[in-house]
Amino acid sequence: MFSYRPPKNNIWGHAIRPKDPVKAKLKVNAFFKTYFEQLDPEWDVTRQLTFELNWNTSVLPGIEWHEEFLGMENGRWQKVLFMLTGDRISFMLGLLFPVLSTEPASYAFLKRFSDDAPFKMSAKYFQVSTPVGNKGKWAWRKPDAEIYARLQDAVG
Repeated sequence: MFSYRPPKNNIWGHAIRPKDPVKAKLKVNAFFKTYFEQLDPEWDVTRQLTFELNWNTSVLPGIEWHEEFLGMENGRWQKVLFMLTGDRISFMLGLLFPVLSTEPASYAFLKRFSDDAPFKMSAKYFQVSTPVGNKGKWAWRKPDAEIYARLQDAVG
């Protein structure tokens, strides 16, 4: 599984692209509609909005998961917390991607996600979940050289 976490000094998140607010809103809404369950209420570019969304499981690669895996709760992926402020988007607790770092389909998904995202992603902000010990616990680590290279090919 991957986590996308920009540095803490980037508290305001990523700039929304394109700069034109009307076009940006259309792109953000299409992005959310594709990758997450319905956004309700519709956001307004003139005010701040914080909301949580569940992943749209139909767009995720078909990977079998164990219930105990980080992020699962009652058979569903936990919600992703977003904050939209004018022309910025941030992920308050990071953006968790329920895909495996060992699956080629995961990188194809990340490429598609990055291409559709209304912000520019960078491979340097990714972390990978790795097993710790034998009790089913997981920890976030920087990707190794091979995974990092695959991430750079996928998201830049």
